[in-house]
Amino acid sequence: MAINGYNLSTKPYLRISGSNVETVVEIQLSEGSRYSTNSRSFPGDRTNEPDDVLIQDVLDILKAELDPGSAIVKTQAQLEQANQKIAQNESEQNRLSTPVKQTQENARLSGKLLHIMVLNSVMSKNIAYGTTYKELVELIPLAEVGKTYLPHDLITIEDPEHVEVNGEGKRILVQLNKEFTYNGEPVSAFVTNGTLEQNGTGVAWKFEGKE
Repeated sequence: MAINGYNLSTKPYLRISGSNVETVVEIQLSEGSRYSTNSRSFPGDRTNEPDDVLIQDVLDILKAELDPGSAIVKTQAQLEQANQKIAQNESEQNRLSTPVKQTQENARLSGKLLHIMVLNSVMSKNIAYGTTYKELVELIPLAEVGKTYLPHDLITIEDPEHVEVNGEGKRILVQLNKEFTYNGEPVSAFVTNGTLEQNGTGVAWKFEGKE
């Protein structure tokens, strides 16, 4: 299924590096003699998702890369609006059961897109300033002791031992690859060669600056 003239140029495939599993999606646009392709990777196995969903996610990432601040702010605003609608609708759930479900689904999709944009920005190392990294990771909630997280969830953990290099703060982004109950584990457990990184539970993404 094409979106704005874009189609998948190849079947999505997995790229595995240690404990990290990513799905690579490549799209193409053909307009007369004009031909272009773009590919982006997403955390986890998404090879069975519909073509139109994957194409739209790549287009959203491309748009976010051109104007990351605007795209993330817009997505965050959409998520907040959706959450407000959930609170309003739940008080009238019997009468508005269908709108409540639709609003909850919209909130889920907005939250998913927000996570994708934050993770892609950090993983691609396109962040030039530590203050931008700080603003991004503050969009992701701090890990809660005793809470169980699912594969591909994003959490943040305060690292009091982290030495700031560019105003990035001490909150570190962590991508989970397995179901995991957080019990106060430090960021050091998720960095390269850390115990939870080695067993594939998750990986920490610290600020490294733009390459």
